[in-house]
Amino acid sequence: MWALRSPPKAPIYRDIISDLSPPFSPSLPIYLLRSWWNSSACIYILQQYSGAMPSILSTAQDAIRVKKVQHSDSNGQAQTYGKWSNKDLEPTPPAERNWSPLYYFAFQFSIAFSPTTYNIGSTLFSIGLNYWTIIIASFVGTFLCCLVLYFNARGPVFYHVGFPVYARASAGIYGSLFFIFIRAVVAIFYMGTQTFYASRLLNVALRCVFGDSWTNIPNHLPEAAGITTSGMLAFFLTWLVQFPFAWLHPSKAGPLFVVKSILSPTAYIATMIWALVKFNGVELDLGEEAVEGSALGWAFMRAINTVVSGVVPPMVNIADLARYGHSPTDILPLTLGLLLSKPLVILLGLFTTAACLKHYGLAPWNLWDFYSLVLSEFWSPGTRTAVFLCCIIQAFATIVTNVSSNAIPVGCDLSGLFPGYFTIVRGMVVCHLWVWPVVPWLLVNSAQNFLTFLGSYLIFITPCVACMIVDYWGARKGNLHVPSLYRAEKGAPYFYTGGFNLRVFAAWAVGVGLVISGIAGAVKPGSISQTAVNVYYLGFVLSFAGSGITYWVLCWIWPVRVFPRGRHENEGREWEVLVPTEGFFVDDEPLPGYIREKMLFGEEPVGVVIVEEETTTTQTKKGEKKQ
Repeated sequence: MWALRSPPKAPIYRDIISDLSPPFSPSLPIYLLRSWWNSSACIYILQQYSGAMPSILSTAQDAIRVKKVQHSDSNGQAQTYGKWSNKDLEPTPPAERNWSPLYYFAFQFSIAFSPTTYNIGSTLFSIGLNYWTIIIASFVGTFLCCLVLYFNARGPVFYHVGFPVYARASAGIYGSLFFIFIRAVVAIFYMGTQTFYASRLLNVALRCVFGDSWTNIPNHLPEAAGITTSGMLAFFLTWLVQFPFAWLHPSKAGPLFVVKSILSPTAYIATMIWALVKFNGVELDLGEEAVEGSALGWAFMRAINTVVSGVVPPMVNIADLARYGHSPTDILPLTLGLLLSKPLVILLGLFTTAACLKHYGLAPWNLWDFYSLVLSEFWSPGTRTAVFLCCIIQAFATIVTNVSSNAIPVGCDLSGLFPGYFTIVRGMVVCHLWVWPVVPWLLVNSAQNFLTFLGSYLIFITPCVACMIVDYWGARKGNLHVPSLYRAEKGAPYFYTGGFNLRVFAAWAVGVGLVISGIAGAVKPGSISQTAVNVYYLGFVLSFAGSGITYWVLCWIWPVRVFPRGRHENEGREWEVLVPTEGFFVDDEPLPGYIREKMLFGEEPVGVVIVEEETTTTQTKKGEKKQ
């Protein structure tokens, strides 16, 4: 530390007195500042303390950078995973594996209770499907999602790593950054639109409280702004309530989904029952002409694609939460929660809107529009109270969905892109701040083509998920060498060709190329042939199958390296042989303490060296020793 010493007094006083000799004028403050800068006092201070600036800057940099977690090796020396890690990217230690089967069920069950799932029925009715076809399509699409969800969660729950690290195994250390970046950008835009949806519900709730005093707030914003003053105030209040959730680490978020899974279904079901009773039942003929023949088949495939598109975030993001479980039995309730909730929410939206159509002659597919109609006709204390509670609950539910589907993934992705500067919580804070620059009210009200393009995110990320599943279940037989996931060096199994797994990118290009032409038809109907549009309706199935099969064939022709070169590369490759030691060999550095204890007191890991009567034997298989 540098010492603070007083400068000599005489020269300073002499210079300051001489500097003050001009008479007072309006520019005197500027004159005094310039005079002091030229005085010996300033020169003395700069000379004495300029050497401290590097120390100050270094301290600030240390405060910004994320500290590495240190692990002791067998000799007691501190070891880290390297620059491609931080405390949130490393395997989750046992103390943070807080997610129980109940949390996983509640998470996947509650995530479907959102405005986007609620109005899926409007899309499916508009393409000519009747209610029973929609029900069948919702169950078929949800069942496919359940399979993908479980297959993509098994690896992370065994090896306790999130998506940014798990993606390195299939795409490569550097190649994974491409998929991480895509996911982060899309999630930021969806974070904005979901916040806006929650604000629309809060807007109705405030109308219940303040009545005309709220609806008659003078609008001081131009029409081009795409939002009114009251709407902006509701959006700000929603963001203000949502912002503290940025500090909720995903390892501790489980109870939040339990609360949502209780409140949100109650509000949705109560809304439907009230509509059916008040409007004297329901008529499921919404005025759309039903399609037949081949048109029905393509419409059915489109319905499956639409149902799946709403579950894409959980299918991709599940690694970020599965890492906090203990075993695959913990994540099995994920599939049950999804299978029960997705079709249920679609049906709730279907019946509620159909009842409203019977009464009003119009179909408000957005919940806030439905509640606004109800308030306009049934303005009573009881109705206002019921609508207020439903809007508050569903706004809260939308915020929770926003946190799990958008904020947490962005936090994980920024941590993966910039591990030296971002933890998950820091990334979540940035995601919440980016809600404003994306101006979601303009996206929703004036940029439908852009939102349609965002909806095509399905065809860009599905091939990535397919490659991750084939890589884990087929190419590696469930074996991940965890320390190598943090090593960008030749010989490491996940460095591939300069850090990129060319097999994955070839398979990804095939999966995207099969259906990408259909995006133009989705954004601008009539701009491409009907054949290309029909292929686009097969987006999920076609891109998943195309990329998955391509990657499997490429791995069969050009096998991937499973274990590090020169170390254990000739070990047996039985199914999930590294699972008992969570992806570590006994001679790995760093080797976390809990893994070392597991090796000493639990099952013997692959590669353990056993000394018996001066003869060293190496265990290659359980029960087999090679002299």
